[in-house]
Amino acid sequence: MKALNILYHMARADFLERVRRYSFLAMLGLVLWLGYASASRQIILRVPPDYVGEANSYWIGALMAMTVTLFLGWFGFYLVKGSVARDYETGVGQIMAATPLTRPLYALGKWISNFMVLGIMVFILMAVGIGMNLLVGARLDAWALVAPMLIIGMPCMALVAALAVLFETVSWLRGGLGNVICFLLFMMSMIPNIESRVYHPMLDFAGFRLIGDNIARAAKAAYPESGGGCAFSVTPGLVPKYFPFGGISWSAETLLYRALFLLISVGIVMLGAFLFDRFNPSHVLPAKRRSALSTEVSSAGESTPTSGVHLTPLTGSRTHFRFAALLVSELKLLLHGMRWWWYVIALGLIIAQLATGLDGTRIALAVAWTWHTLILSRSGCRENRHNTYELVFSAPRPLMNQLPALWLAAFLVTALLGSGALLRFLFAGELTSLLAWIAGALFIPSLALALGVVTGSSKAFEVIYVVWMYVVIQRASAGTTPASPWSLYALSALALMIATVLVRQWKMKHV
Repeated sequence: MKALNILYHMARADFLERVRRYSFLAMLGLVLWLGYASASRQIILRVPPDYVGEANSYWIGALMAMTVTLFLGWFGFYLVKGSVARDYETGVGQIMAATPLTRPLYALGKWISNFMVLGIMVFILMAVGIGMNLLVGARLDAWALVAPMLIIGMPCMALVAALAVLFETVSWLRGGLGNVICFLLFMMSMIPNIESRVYHPMLDFAGFRLIGDNIARAAKAAYPESGGGCAFSVTPGLVPKYFPFGGISWSAETLLYRALFLLISVGIVMLGAFLFDRFNPSHVLPAKRRSALSTEVSSAGESTPTSGVHLTPLTGSRTHFRFAALLVSELKLLLHGMRWWWYVIALGLIIAQLATGLDGTRIALAVAWTWHTLILSRSGCRENRHNTYELVFSAPRPLMNQLPALWLAAFLVTALLGSGALLRFLFAGELTSLLAWIAGALFIPSLALALGVVTGSSKAFEVIYVVWMYVVIQRASAGTTPASPWSLYALSALALMIATVLVRQWKMKHV
């Protein structure tokens, strides 16, 4: 009973801390928008090419369940991840480490808190689904509507919550690298199940095939010529052909497999507890800082006389601003910590852009511009991460000096990584591709800086940018070809920079 009491209070405290954050409100807004977009058919679930289920409780329940697993399962990881890191940064973890709190209890408490946060999002989408059902005037069948979200959506959320705990308890997965790996893991884990001709329930953690196969069978019964399968799409002007959908038959086998995902989630949490270092300081501080810290601790009890300290007065020549020096400093900060192999791979990507055909160049460029994701994600939020906000912005004219230098440093790194494609397009006389390259090189640092300044975190850029670049790599025609909307990217870069300046100016006055 004592362990359950500890678990309850820990999960409750962590949950309350999360829901009071601005990121939680932002995620609520995103979930509401997703629900609205699905309800208003801006995002359409269809069987190719144009078959859509009739609006009833069965169809709306399936639609909302797929919205939960595909979108919330994707972004929910980034919403709940960060709780263990905050315990490290605030020192709360070290206090916990001095108590009898065990690693399994700590990991379970974090998992329950993560699960509760994601569960709230699921229940919000349930409410949106009920509202959509009433709005279209169809007869409301509450169980038919909520069952897919409970049976399919909640186990998926349990897995996402468990993965967030696991990634945070492994030191090298705790940062931006873990964010990128999770995105790739999510995408790669869905591909075998989608492409397989035989349904494997244990591969279908998101329930995509379970729902999709039932929808495809209903469409084929009404329209034998339908191709099968189903997908979300944004298709303006689509004139759908409607078919009746009678929902999913919940067999005992189906329920058992979905319950197994809950057990797997607990297993992942226990693995995270086993790998957890229980806030060992040696895993947090670099070796040099550890030695310095031990020196400080050993001499803490000694009183040493201090001599008078004299500060050199600033003269007119010393107060002269040098933009070039600031730019070099920003470049060093951006590239700080990059190992030799990072530069070798970057060089290889530049050479690949020069050595292949135009289609290969575009793909190599997209990969190269993904390679520096973790570097650019530091833009705009470095002061928040290292608690140097007051120090940095006490300098003269930070908006006019520091912000342009930071943006230009990010632009130079981006341009250098894409320099091979730039030369390739020049030699080939690809004017539109050149314009698209310039627009992309302007847009990418602008997006990184804007998201860093607005959110104060690197997560938003890492998620949004990796998703965007994944789409570009999958469909290279959206990148640097004559079909590229380069003018839209250029205008977006300008709008993002204006928003960045306004938000930074507001924060300097009010934060």
